[in-house]
Formats: sequence, C-alpha cells, structure tokens
Amino acid sequence: MEQSCSNISGTVAKQPQPSSTSANNSGRFTATHRPPKVYFDATPCEGPGCSNIIPAGYYAPQRSRSFCSTACENRDFKTKYVVGTCLHCGGPVKGSKDQKGIKKFCSNEHKLAFETERVLGPTSIFRPLIEEYMRTGVVSMYREGTFPNVRVSLAKFFRFVVQTEHISALESIGPAVITRFIAHEHERGLTGRNFLGHLSTLFGWLISEQRYNKPNPVIPRIHNQRGAPTSARPYSDKDLAAIWAAVEDTGNLQLMLAFAIGEECGLRIGEVCNLRLGDFDSAQQTLFVRLPTKNMRTRTVPYHDKVKKYLKLRLGSRDPQCPTDHVFHNRALHCHKGSHLNTWFRNALRQYGEPASTFKFHRLRHTWATRLMNNGMELAVLKELGGWESWNSMQKYIRVLPSTIRTQYESAYRDLQERATSHEEETISLVDFALIAAPAAPSPSPATP
Repeated sequence: MEQSCSNISGTVAKQPQPSSTSANNSGRFTATHRPPKVYFDATPCEGPGCSNIIPAGYYAPQRSRSFCSTACENRDFKTKYVVGTCLHCGGPVKGSKDQKGIKKFCSNEHKLAFETERVLGPTSIFRPLIEEYMRTGVVSMYREGTFPNVRVSLAKFFRFVVQTEHISALESIGPAVITRFIAHEHERGLTGRNFLGHLSTLFGWLISEQRYNKPNPVIPRIHNQRGAPTSARPYSDKDLAAIWAAVEDTGNLQLMLAFAIGEECGLRIGEVCNLRLGDFDSAQQTLFVRLPTKNMRTRTVPYHDKVKKYLKLRLGSRDPQCPTDHVFHNRALHCHKGSHLNTWFRNALRQYGEPASTFKFHRLRHTWATRLMNNGMELAVLKELGGWESWNSMQKYIRVLPSTIRTQYESAYRDLQERATSHEEETISLVDFALIAAPAAPSPSPATP
C-alpha cells in the first residue's frame, strides 16, 4: 500500500464511536475537543490507478470519499475535469480547472510518443538506426540522464542530412557534411558543441559494427573548434541576501534547507536531492555526498550555521513514522529530482521580482567556490570539496574579485617596500658568487735553501 506521512481518511459511515466531545452554540466543536471518529468498512481506494484497500476501522470524518494517501487524493483532484484534447490520440484530457488549455496529453505515455514522433519523424530512413543505437549501442557509453540529449543531437543531424543535404545513405556522409552541419547550427544561434561528441561516438560504433566503411567523418582538429571560455556567475552579496529573504518568506523548510546547503556546501542540485538522513554528521558538522555524482566519486563536505539551523527545523517537522529516509521528498514520499526542485524554486520565487524570480540553483555553486577562493582557501582543497575532476573544470566556477586583486597587490607591494628599506640584498652577481664558491688559493711555500 502506498504510504504517506499524514493520516488516512475514510468515507461511508456505519455507526458513530462514543465520544465525550461537545459543541458550542454555533454547532462547531470547541478548540479543546475533537470531532468523534466514525467507523468505516474496508473499502478500495478511489484514487486513479490505485488498487490499495483501506482497512476497516475508526477514522476522522474528513471527506465523503476514500483515499489511501494524499498522493491518491491529489491525483483524483487533478483528473476531475476535461481540460482539452490529447495531441497524440485525440481523446479527452482530464485535469484540474486551472489546467484548461495547458495540459495537452491524456497520459505521460502519449506525451512521450508524441515527442518521439516530433523529434525522430523528420529523420526518415535513418530513424531505425537512431532507435537501434539508443536501445543497444549507446547503453554502455553514456549515463542514463544523457540519453535524451544524445537522441536530440542525432535527430537534428539526420534531419539536416535528409532535408538539407538530401542524403539517403550512410556512405554519403563525410567530413564536409559535418562541417556544413556545424555552420547550420551556428546560424541557428547554437553555441554548445556536445553534439560533435555524440556524432563521433555514433560513427565509431558504426565502424566497430562494420556498417560504415570509411574513417570517422568527425575530425577533431577541424571540427572541435574551441569556443569562448565560460566564466563564473556568482551572486553578489546583495543579490544573495535578497534571494534568501524571498526563500525565507515562502516558509518552506525544504526550500530553505536546500538553499542553505547550496550556499554553504556548494552541492549540485542532484546531489542535494539524493541526501539521506544518515548522510549528516551533526557532531562533525559534515555531510556525505553519495553516488551517483557527476564524476562518480563520493566526498565529505563541511557545513556551517545556516545548514545546522534549518536541518534541525526540517527534522523537527518530519513525522517520526515517515518511512522514507530522504531529506527532501514530496507528499507521495518520492525523493525529488533536480528538475523538480528547480521547478519548485521557480514557482515559489516568481512573484518576488529580480533577482529572486530568475534564481538558478547552480549559481550557488559558483558563489560558494568564488567566496572560498577569494577568502584564502587553497585551490587544491577547494577542488576536493567541490568534487571537480580537473583544474580546468573548477576554473569555470571561480571569479577573482577586484577587491581581492587590490588587497593582494597592496600586500605584495608593501612587502617589496619593506625589503627595500631594510637594505637586504635579494641577489648577487655571478662574479661575486664565483668568488664565494671558489676555493681559496694555496699560499706559496717558503723556498728551501
């Protein structure tokens, strides 16, 4: 049975349970009394697609229908009205009143089928190849979360091959086609180059399967042109304070704790969502970042006062009987994904204006790294805490602030002046060094008679 941290509510009453509660003149129960519980027979959950049975017993008379959990009740509410026509099958789309004209599909399966047809349909005769590659060849080469990006990259390329180049055979695809595709993507305003790696891997797989008898058409020295380097995007202290004020104003402890972890620990949003209760060490004030991570390595990161405060508040608000050990979860007890938490932040902060309305969680990682580096942390230590694989990847998160440049310049110049006034010689000439290092000449011995 699907479980929840809240009580189960029933429906059809059989007989009242004796109670000593009383009502006031208005017919409402006083604040010091509870309404009498009512006996309910065992009944199936009325939630859409749920087969759970609610056991017989006494429950508070809260609703006229039966649901085994808040999640089932929410699903029922969201499928109460017809709000549109499915773009895939043409059938009715059910949802809540505020989804009229917004919800376009009757199920997630139909949404996926529609999007698949929209993306892969224009690839024509190359569609079976893409589907086979995504089903077999790509499985051992990419992580699961990368699959959608790979599919989109291949779909764009083969759509270009079919519609612009009018090519219908793999053997007709050469380096010149790759070059024209890059130019086509640049004209559309695309700046990323991940699709080149996706294409190179595809043709490498085809060559290994002996289905493409030419060298790989993606030539690194020609096609992998280095773009403009990306720079760090930390929040200023003023903007960070304004965003935090908006997050605090929402009153949502999960959002406040997630923000505090991003600010004080620099975790990626997926790492935040994956945190469990046992990952926090309150004695050492550290948290353990478990797998999966971007580079598939675990690490331990210290936290400070803000995380300590809101972790305590979050744990104090949890039901002790809650069966999940995820720190961040929804009402159905499922842990959040990074995209879900981003959407939650966006919906909660959109009413507050700039900079809160455009808040990006990943910029907290930029802010964290920039702050620590500008306050004297060694780069090797920062690299370990942040979980970066290379110095180049870490460099994209760090910005040297003008105040740091000025402070260190003044400090270095002050040291130079102190050395100059103390008349200390920093260097000696090669001649002087030779005279110091040369062995003393032997004194002439007295002449013998």
